[in-house]
Amino acid sequence: MKKRILGLVLCGIMTASLFGCGGAADSASSAASSAAASSAAVSEAASEAEAASSAASEAESTAASSEDTAAASEASADASADAGEMKDWEQKYVDDGYIPTGDGKYTFAFIAQDFKDTFSQAVTSGIEDYVKQAYPNVELLIGDGEQDVNRQVQLAENFITQGVDVLMLSSSDSDGCVVICETARQNNVPLVVVNSDVACPEVDHFFAGSDHYYSGQLQAEYLIDNVDDSETLNLCYLGGTNGFTHAKLRREGVFETLDKAGFNYNLLSDQEGKYLRDKAMEITEDWIIQFGEDIDIIVAANDEMAMGAMQSLQAAGINDVIICGIDANQDAREAVKDGSLAMTVFQDAASQGKWGAIEAYTVAETGRAPEYLDVPYLPVSAANIDEYL
Repeated sequence: MKKRILGLVLCGIMTASLFGCGGAADSASSAASSAAASSAAVSEAASEAEAASSAASEAESTAASSEDTAAASEASADASADAGEMKDWEQKYVDDGYIPTGDGKYTFAFIAQDFKDTFSQAVTSGIEDYVKQAYPNVELLIGDGEQDVNRQVQLAENFITQGVDVLMLSSSDSDGCVVICETARQNNVPLVVVNSDVACPEVDHFFAGSDHYYSGQLQAEYLIDNVDDSETLNLCYLGGTNGFTHAKLRREGVFETLDKAGFNYNLLSDQEGKYLRDKAMEITEDWIIQFGEDIDIIVAANDEMAMGAMQSLQAAGINDVIICGIDANQDAREAVKDGSLAMTVFQDAASQGKWGAIEAYTVAETGRAPEYLDVPYLPVSAANIDEYL
């Protein structure tokens, strides 16, 4: 613009010189003054426009930043409010340094035990829901272990190769999954085991789950407190999958507690039900053929098997057998309510998943040493079933 104005000035001067020296001097002086004024005005206007543009840009940036900050604060507040609803036992872990909310960017991978299993689904949902709620910047990868140790090992290797920050696992075989501990340790990837533990040293992995011995103990205590054993009672036991630590511990919890109390029972049969409803139905049908109505009690290592036993007994017209389960699944709670099931034990799948996620985030943030976090079991019977419906 300045060059254009200067060109007009020079053109004016040359034109004036054609009409005489005196007139040329006056015209040139006047034109030069006018050009200078015009140039100054243009420059000033450009400066003001630039300043205004800068101010507008700064204001826009500040506003956007404020909106982002406000949105982040609001999201954090919402997550803190939801995640902050802690039970007394949970608050102790928070006070000990576990981090229930955060905006760190990490990638976690969880290897589920089996998508088809009801309780495994609940644990998986517990992890997934809590990560979305409390750790919005964490990417969560999930794989189905299909109750197959070889598949779980392969998934672990794949996830570690992908560079996950924390590996999470609900093992399908306590002994078989030891190799996953070793692989994670060799690659410096923290391992968090949820619900179903592995047989590797405690220093090698975190654990979030429940004391499985205690769940069996609670089943036995219900029988001791509520069942008349003045005459010998015939008991059948539906065990979990052989090789699982929790299957072993639940069985021990039942029988060691009964024996210690001197409960008067006769063990008719102890079978591996593999935690499956269909398998439990088959076993119970065989028991009905073999023992008829002599069965007084069936204790099952989970609700799926307890419900399978109940269905087989009902199909045979037998309705007076005392049945105990573990997990407090929805249909089992309904069965406790209508009296078909004597009791179950509430295993908090959602909280196990939640605290597995919290352990994963905490170790990613702090490098904390592995620990065992206990999620309490609670007995559920006719006396308190309404609290769980």
